[in-house]
Amino acid sequence: MPNAARQLSDTLQAPLPAAFDQLTDTDLAELDRLLTQALTRRGHTLDAAITDSLDIVPRLMRPAIKKALGL
Repeated sequence: MPNAARQLSDTLQAPLPAAFDQLTDTDLAELDRLLTQALTRRGHTLDAAITDSLDIVPRLMRPAIKKALGL
């Protein structure tokens, strides 16, 4: 398995489908870059959503809620 395919498989945390054998190393590297970028963006979006959702929690309860959420 070429290095780019191995990296993409690691990023996906799953084996690649057989059809991915037809892609070039450049295509596989680009897919890996885009997937990593999307995962990072999703993480930032989720963090922002959690932070924004704490605004509806009464101020005195926020420390307990943060502790329960592991924040």
